Amino acid sequence: MRDRLFKLLGIESGEESMVSMLLAQSVFLGIFFGAFDISAHSLFLSIFDEKMMAKGYVVSGLAGIILTSVYTGLQTRMRFRNFAILNLAFVTSFTILLWILLLLNPAKWVIFLVFIMLGPLNILAMLGFWGTAGRLFTLRQGKRLFGLVDAGMVAGIIISCYAIPVLLTFSFEAHNILIISAAAVMIGTVLQIIIGKRFRLAANTEEVRETVKKKSPVLALVRSDSYIRVMAIFIALSVMTAFFVQYSFMAVTREQYPSEADMARFLGLFTGSMMIFTLLIKLLVFSYLIRNYGLKTCLAITSVLVAAFTLIAILLGMLMGFTPATSGFMLFFMLLALSRLFSKSLKDSIESPSFKVIYQTIDEKIRYGIQSAMDGTVNEIAALSSGLILAGLGILSFIKLIHFSWVLFVIAIIWIFFAIRLYTEYRKSIRRALESGGEGTGSDLMPAKDRALKSRFSSELAFAGNYLNLISGDLSCLETRTDSNFLKKIVDHSESRKDISLIPSLNRIASISDADEEIRHRSVQIADELSRMTGDTIPDDKLSSAKRILADSRQPQTTQILRLLRDNTLESRELAVLMIGKFRLKDMLPEVCDCLNVKGLEVQAANVLRCFGNDAREELSRFYMSSSGNSAVSKTILHILGKDCSEENHDFLFSRLWSNSRLLRETALDILVDCNYRIKEDETDRFHQLISDVIGIITWNISARVSITRSNNPALAEPLDMETARWNSFLFKMLSIAYDSGSIRKIRENLESGTVESVNFALEMIDIVVDEALKPKLVPLIDVIPDEDKVKALYQFYPGEVPEYKKLIEDIINRDYNLTGIWIRACAIRSLTEIKSETLGESLIALLFSPEKILQEEAVRLFARCDREVYRSASERLPAAVKNRLDPLIYGEIPDGAMMFGKTMFFSEVFPGSSPEDLLLPAGQLEWIREMPSEGFDVPGGFVLWKIVTGKPSKDVMIGSPGKKKIETFSKGSDFLYLLPLNTIKDYNFRFPEKSGEILEYIEINES
Repeated sequence: MRDRLFKLLGIESGEESMVSMLLAQSVFLGIFFGAFDISAHSLFLSIFDEKMMAKGYVVSGLAGIILTSVYTGLQTRMRFRNFAILNLAFVTSFTILLWILLLLNPAKWVIFLVFIMLGPLNILAMLGFWGTAGRLFTLRQGKRLFGLVDAGMVAGIIISCYAIPVLLTFSFEAHNILIISAAAVMIGTVLQIIIGKRFRLAANTEEVRETVKKKSPVLALVRSDSYIRVMAIFIALSVMTAFFVQYSFMAVTREQYPSEADMARFLGLFTGSMMIFTLLIKLLVFSYLIRNYGLKTCLAITSVLVAAFTLIAILLGMLMGFTPATSGFMLFFMLLALSRLFSKSLKDSIESPSFKVIYQTIDEKIRYGIQSAMDGTVNEIAALSSGLILAGLGILSFIKLIHFSWVLFVIAIIWIFFAIRLYTEYRKSIRRALESGGEGTGSDLMPAKDRALKSRFSSELAFAGNYLNLISGDLSCLETRTDSNFLKKIVDHSESRKDISLIPSLNRIASISDADEEIRHRSVQIADELSRMTGDTIPDDKLSSAKRILADSRQPQTTQILRLLRDNTLESRELAVLMIGKFRLKDMLPEVCDCLNVKGLEVQAANVLRCFGNDAREELSRFYMSSSGNSAVSKTILHILGKDCSEENHDFLFSRLWSNSRLLRETALDILVDCNYRIKEDETDRFHQLISDVIGIITWNISARVSITRSNNPALAEPLDMETARWNSFLFKMLSIAYDSGSIRKIRENLESGTVESVNFALEMIDIVVDEALKPKLVPLIDVIPDEDKVKALYQFYPGEVPEYKKLIEDIINRDYNLTGIWIRACAIRSLTEIKSETLGESLIALLFSPEKILQEEAVRLFARCDREVYRSASERLPAAVKNRLDPLIYGEIPDGAMMFGKTMFFSEVFPGSSPEDLLLPAGQLEWIREMPSEGFDVPGGFVLWKIVTGKPSKDVMIGSPGKKKIETFSKGSDFLYLLPLNTIKDYNFRFPEKSGEILEYIEINES
């Protein structure tokens, strides 16, 4: 139950204690704020009139400026953990002192002091609390949890507000409300001490110092930048409006409830109801309002409503009277109460979140400085100015309460104008940011291996990738790779293969001062041995002659290379390929291309073709067309072409986006993104149609998700979500070559943030960046709205309906493989308990002839449960090898762990960052072993060995080529073993370098 509640609130594992403590503190601080506010106002207005309240605002504003300045100064000089405790201790002590003064001497000056300290003490407590929250949470956590913490504070205010009327009915004196406030902040202080001891608070004193230093430039920006200036004026008008509304409301409340107890009771009920209203608007209205009516409406709605209520109040006051003796007073009072209700509620629930969207458009370097200045300096100046204006008006004897409403109406009208102006400047700011953007690069949208891996296995891969450079005299890799495993691989290879081409590399290793001493010594020895070798000491066979030719500086004859290429041994053919690369024999590139399709030669063939750069483009393009049926070779060719971001290669890669193969389309797009390609103007319409087609594919996925949700099948929902995420990634990469990649990156980052404010900012950017023809389709697709609402909006462009669940399963199984992956089909079959239709049975029979093992196995597994005779009849047509593999499944002789589905699920646990779809290829080579053979394992190139205990992979893993005894010791207590040849990982890394990073890092961590 507890875990379910935490999950519902968005609290992740490991955060429970931290969030619980902070949430508890926020509730008690909310009680402090609510109780202090009601106590201060009810005491003050029972003694003083509203004109004195205006003077109190002035003094309170000055006190706030002084205390916040002291706060900022001390914060830069003290460790924040200690400073936060000291800050709350000061607030607690001062609150208790005020209560004691009220008990001993409830004089006017004491009540005045309580009133003027309301704002400053609240500000200090708030600054300390959010400072703690900002240091406890990362940016990602903050976006997810700040709303929850803020709700805790609102809950505290509501509790205190509704508790006060109840307490007053039991003869609880109004001035004692302050002790509730003091007790609440005292508990908050104790919680602060516990938080400081139990959790680490990020020490960002330097950031605070930088903020202090940057205050002057921020104020300069207010003068020079029209956007910042309009923002400051908007905030100032908002604060002034709030003060005038508060002033008018409290003035009529004083007339309606003259005794302090009655006023406290009313303010408690009113403020509590107002905070509930605020919470409801924030949770239910804001997201709807900003999504359907936009930011402009959110910025202007408060000012419009305040102006409307104020105008009605003025008219009623003028016609029916506004003093307690007149018949219109109650209506006048109710209208001012409504103004106060909407002013405060909309400010907290709509205006404040809207400004989070506004701040997104400011440069990150100055964003927090600007935000600090707006929330601090501008607010304080506006509050002080409001107090001065109210006090000044109050001095004039002819100014009555109705005249304050006239001034408020004028301020509200000006505020409406600046709300519209602010939105205009906001749009301009987005355009400026996007025009000067260009920050995005391909790497922002694609995964990358950020660090060099140095395991023995990774060093073998690095050696294979650099071998051509090493034998060609380019030894630059020895400057960037000086780790022992890499250097040892070069030395070992030189010794075992008698590779005289590596003598320069060995000499260079001997001179590397950072290298291991033993490796340097061996490199000298082996270099000397290879150098002393003469024609008499080297066997005069074809292979040895080829090595001498490769090591020589003279160009070999074409006939010599052709003879080697026709040889039966891979080593001879590899030497021929390397000769073509080393001596730059362009005329022999067709022979190198043919080797891309030969297992064991593909790596060096690809390296040779890369070294030719643009000179190999025509031959690669030709070979791509002739091998179009082989997706593995085609993908390799695209990667080779992608290393040279020339215009000719761009055109070839761009045309591949219309390929029939989803894999090749994704590969071509990834390369274009990496090359920062931008589509040509004459291709725009055609490319927009392709984007539209992709949105249509995602629409089908979303409608399928709706059907699965209705049927409550989470086992199928997860793979479908993966499919949709894969298509979404493809869509955004397409957008990044159609428009500015930096802008698209920002849009995607804001969408992934998931908050209402960030999503709205992303939609605003899309409105500016994306073509008008695409926007109606793209906006509902990416907006954070329920899936059912999405498909309704998208069905306007892609007519369809949410499929019935039974039909959906069959649709997934039969859908084009370039639209839906293999893994979700396997999951769909596994989710079936029976074969309910003849067409479904036919679809499953067809899968028996599929080249995908996992689909064959899942189909047989379903037939084994439902109708074995159908399988027996169909299996007669299967090739003998396939039938022999599938027959044991029909009788349940193969355990789940030995099937492709079980192997893929195992890999998903071991490599959680990779999708099951991407792991199907290595899973196909994973061997399930019940018992270790007596002779041990003889796997060329080594292997990875996992042991499975009680159905779960053990943390222990064995990598390499260990002896029989080590394996026996390792496998004790296991249910069975999984073995994966390392050569399978090499092949996977060659074919899918963009997806193999997690596997290589796993080996890096576990190899020792």
